[in-house]
Amino acid sequence: MRCLINEIPADERLITVEDSLEIGLERFEDLHPDHETLEAREANTEGVGSFTLAELVRSALRMDPQRVIVGEVRGAEVLPMLLAMSQGNDGSMCSIHADSSKGVFGRLAMYAAMTPERLVPDVTNLLVANAVDLIVHLGWVNGERRVTSVRQVVGSVEGGQVVSNELWRPDASGSGVPAAPPTPEFAAQLEVHGFDATAHAAAQGWWR
Repeated sequence: MRCLINEIPADERLITVEDSLEIGLERFEDLHPDHETLEAREANTEGVGSFTLAELVRSALRMDPQRVIVGEVRGAEVLPMLLAMSQGNDGSMCSIHADSSKGVFGRLAMYAAMTPERLVPDVTNLLVANAVDLIVHLGWVNGERRVTSVRQVVGSVEGGQVVSNELWRPDASGSGVPAAPPTPEFAAQLEVHGFDATAHAAAQGWWR
């Protein structure tokens, strides 16, 4: 995620939200001069003074961010994060633990059901379809951490499930290889930043 963050233009305002500081934007002041780092706080011995990730995400949205970055979503912060992603904070991102790129949808639904709002999966899936563009899955391959899957969220729900295309998927060795092409609209957006749809379709090993 830090690699992706380092591609963000230096003139953008970033807010990071973490339960323990790991992203470390302060070490890249030349790349991100306008950033704020928020860290969750546990309650003291008297049971007061806590500040949860969910509360921090809501606070971050009042700090005029261009992108909100949550170090790890694993609970009630999922709802304000999805709302932030769908309400104009394009390019926001978070990390989440799942065993596959497709498994992220079930994980998000589970966390949303645990929030005070207790969202049902159908509602969560609508939020995800409108908030998330891409899911990048990392896995261990032959002792190395690699990108094993990239999945595009198409932006719709069918039969209660989020519609998605796996753009890159694991091959026999576990490495990600081109799979389904992105939608034409999304490909046009990516090509502005150097994506070559023709090369992706050819799948001749250039990605290695």
